[in-house]
Amino acid sequence: MTHLPVPAAEPHHSSGGAGGAARAEPVLPPWHHQKVKVPKRVWGTARYSAGAVAYHAQVTALGQRPDGCRAGVLTLAGYMGDSKRTAERYLAELSAPGQDGIPELTTIRHTDGAGDGETAERHARGLLTRSEHFAFVSILAAKALRHPLFVLYCALAYAVATKTPVTAAELAGLLDVTERSARRMTDELEDLGWITVHRRTGDHGRHEYDVHDHPLHLVTDEPLPPDTHGGSGADTTGGSLASKEDPELTDERAAQVGGAFRRRRDQRNVAPPVDTGSNSTSVPPTLRGPVRPAARPAYAGPQLTLSPRVWAVLEPVHDLLPGVRPFVVRRIGREIGRQLDTGIWPDEIRDQITRLRHWTPDEQITDPGRWLLGAVLPVRSKCGTAGCHWGFLAHTGMPCKACAEIDTAHPPHTSTARPHACGSCGWTSPTPLPLMRCAACRPTA
Repeated sequence: MTHLPVPAAEPHHSSGGAGGAARAEPVLPPWHHQKVKVPKRVWGTARYSAGAVAYHAQVTALGQRPDGCRAGVLTLAGYMGDSKRTAERYLAELSAPGQDGIPELTTIRHTDGAGDGETAERHARGLLTRSEHFAFVSILAAKALRHPLFVLYCALAYAVATKTPVTAAELAGLLDVTERSARRMTDELEDLGWITVHRRTGDHGRHEYDVHDHPLHLVTDEPLPPDTHGGSGADTTGGSLASKEDPELTDERAAQVGGAFRRRRDQRNVAPPVDTGSNSTSVPPTLRGPVRPAARPAYAGPQLTLSPRVWAVLEPVHDLLPGVRPFVVRRIGREIGRQLDTGIWPDEIRDQITRLRHWTPDEQITDPGRWLLGAVLPVRSKCGTAGCHWGFLAHTGMPCKACAEIDTAHPPHTSTARPHACGSCGWTSPTPLPLMRCAACRPTA
C-alpha cells in the first residue's frame, strides 16, 4: 500500500502575512443600531405625507446628539436620498401648525460672534404625554426604505408591540391605497427582509408579523417583477383557510374596498358547443349578447313620499303634481325644504305659490315642474327685503316700494314711454304687471 506524504504544516506568522490577518469586519456607522420613537399622531393620520414622517424620524435621531440636529437641508436630503427641493417641501410640511396649532418641527437660527449665520438647529416634537402611543423603529429603516414603506413599517411595528391584529383593509386605510396595493407593499417589505409574515397563524386566519430592526438579507438591485395579479391567474399563496370565517381579511380573492370586481368561471354554467356551420341566418340563443329592452322598464324602487311640511306648502298645486316626474318632485321638495331651513315661513311660500298660480293661466303652464322650479320657488328681489318676491310683498301681493324706488332711480331700458301699462285700463306701473293687468283688472278667483 502506498502512503501519500503528509503535507507540511503552514508556518505560523507572528506578524504580518496572510496567516496573521483576521477577517475584516465592516465598519458600521454609530447610527446603525439607533432607534427612535415616532408618535402615532404623525404616522397614524392622513395629515402628514409619508415623506414628512420619514424626515420627522431623521430629525428626531439627529436631535439625540449632544449638539442637537444641526444638519443643513442639503445634508438631510443626502441622508434620505432625496433632492434638496423635496427635503424643503417635507420640512415645510412639518413646520406648519399641527392639529393643536403647534408645528411638529421647530427651527432655531444661530449666528456666530462675527454676525455670520450658522446652520439652523431643528427640534422634532416628541411625545406629549407618557401615555401617548408611538412606534419604536430603527432609523436605518427610515433611510433605506422608500417613504410609504416606512409608514407601513411603523404601523406593523406598533401593531406587534401592542399585540394588535391588523388586516389588509386597515393598512390600506392608513396608507390611503387600495387593499390590493397594501398587500403588495407588505410583500415588498417582506422581500426586503424587514418583516417576516406568518400567514394564517393568527386568530380567524389572520397573518402575524415579526418586525426586524435590520434586514435579514442583503437587498439586491434587481427590479421588482411586473405585477400580473390583475388577471384571472391571481396569486393563490394566501390559501383559503379563512374564506368562510372572514372573507375580507387578506385573501387575494376577497373583494377590495375600492370597488374592484372579480369574475369566476363555473364549469357547470358552460354552454354546450353549438354548430354554426349551417347557412342559417338566425343567431343561436346561446351566442346572443344582452339585448336592450324596447321600452324603459317600470320603476321598481321606493315610492315617492313628501314630508308633511313640504306637502302643506304645495297644497295650491296639488292638481299639477301628478303630471310631474318623481325626480322633479324630489327636486321641488328639496328646494322647499332648503328655504324652510333658512328661516322662510311656510305661509310665505304657500302664498307665493297661490298668487302666481292665480296670475298664470293654466294653458301657459305646459311644464308644471319647470314652472315651479324656475318661476315660483326661486326668491328673486331687486331690493333684497325679506318678504319681497319678484317685486311683490308676501301675503298681500302689493308692489314693493323699495323695488319701485330702484326702478325710478334706474329706469329699465325700453323704447316706449309707458314701459309697464295695464292692457285693459292703461294704468302705468313702475314695476312689471302680471299678465299685463293691474290689480283692478285682474280676474278674481
